[in-house]
Amino acid sequence: MATMLTSEVNYQELIQSDRINGRIYYDPAIFREELEKIWYREWIYVAHESEVPEPGDYLTRQIGLQPVIVSRDEDGKVHLMLNRCMHRGNTVCQSDRGNSHAFRCAYHGWTYDNRGDLVGVPYAAGYDASFHKQEFSLARVPRVSAHRGLIFASLSANGPTLEEHLGPAKRLIDQFVDLSPEGEVVVRSGVLKHSYKGNWKMALENSVDGYHPNILHHAAMAMMMKGKNNMESVFGEGSDAHARDLGNGTAQLDLNPVHTKHGGRVVAPTWSKQTDSEYRAAMGRQYGTERAETILAEGPPHFCIFPNLIFILNQFRVIQPLSVDDTVISYYPTLLKGAPDEINQRRLSETYLIHGPAGRVAPDDIEAYERNQVGFKALVNEWLVLRRGLHREVSENGRIAGHETDETTQRGIWRHYRDVMTRE
Repeated sequence: MATMLTSEVNYQELIQSDRINGRIYYDPAIFREELEKIWYREWIYVAHESEVPEPGDYLTRQIGLQPVIVSRDEDGKVHLMLNRCMHRGNTVCQSDRGNSHAFRCAYHGWTYDNRGDLVGVPYAAGYDASFHKQEFSLARVPRVSAHRGLIFASLSANGPTLEEHLGPAKRLIDQFVDLSPEGEVVVRSGVLKHSYKGNWKMALENSVDGYHPNILHHAAMAMMMKGKNNMESVFGEGSDAHARDLGNGTAQLDLNPVHTKHGGRVVAPTWSKQTDSEYRAAMGRQYGTERAETILAEGPPHFCIFPNLIFILNQFRVIQPLSVDDTVISYYPTLLKGAPDEINQRRLSETYLIHGPAGRVAPDDIEAYERNQVGFKALVNEWLVLRRGLHREVSENGRIAGHETDETTQRGIWRHYRDVMTRE
């Protein structure tokens, strides 16, 4: 999708090495430019293949503000199409998900199959011989690609490949999915959604902020640790974890050292010893004993992929901007294919215990975002400080790393953001 925007915003001035200007979060002109340069050019996570498992299954999502349909046809192929009738622009599908072999526009009845082909036009005699139905298929999303079941799309016909965009994130996705004894996760257990009156970028930054958990989520951390471990050893100056800028806006809180100390999980598993034994045996059969032990010791990764996908604990988080100060976050619990039921039930319950409406963590974050959005608009001093840990960052294999509580991850996100927003 080409853009005609010529930026009048000086992003080099607004985004500096150790600080950013609050205008980045509240200026509607900047949000409009983000839609064109980020949401309609970059690779955007849309859905997981397991959400449309059967022929005829579909769901509706958005890429930026563009409504799309994800459908699986009778041959098992997945399609991404704009949810927009080619006649007068009406959305042809109104449901979040379902199963159908056709989509019918309610306005004038134009009907499309689940491949997006126009198959029916009421009162067709009203069109002459120059009208050809094959010329009016639903518009296809120009580029679609997937990795380990995760479907990404780009509204731009040109640009880096998905593999180039993901970079080191591919390995982290593999780390997440390989916790399944069959090498697949299943995303069909519903979704939790939170909306907040604030900018979308706060949710991305916060997802890899290791400075705030022991402070903003102090009560939750104390409850989850049950006094058995020192919270400082997980999210604090005493932690062995690292903050990593992996490039392209991908950022990680590398908890592997902490997980390894605690057997692959910060919080001790609550499932039975028999279940644990069954799980480890299934992992060993799939990967071999040595590889299985490494996977289990590392545990789930904690990272984000610019601009809208976050992996934390057992779920995907997906960021959906609605306006400059209105955002929705969706939490999708993932189940491990082939794992014992007790483990998957625990994964499901952890999602709503932590991120439900009365959850232990998500309400704290939502409150913080909305307070931030108010504070950003102060005009006396608009600058926000991002210098924590700048003096102690190191380069590891060409990537920047810092302590877990440092703002290495935020600075990496903002460097990529500035690069994207200054491209022509």
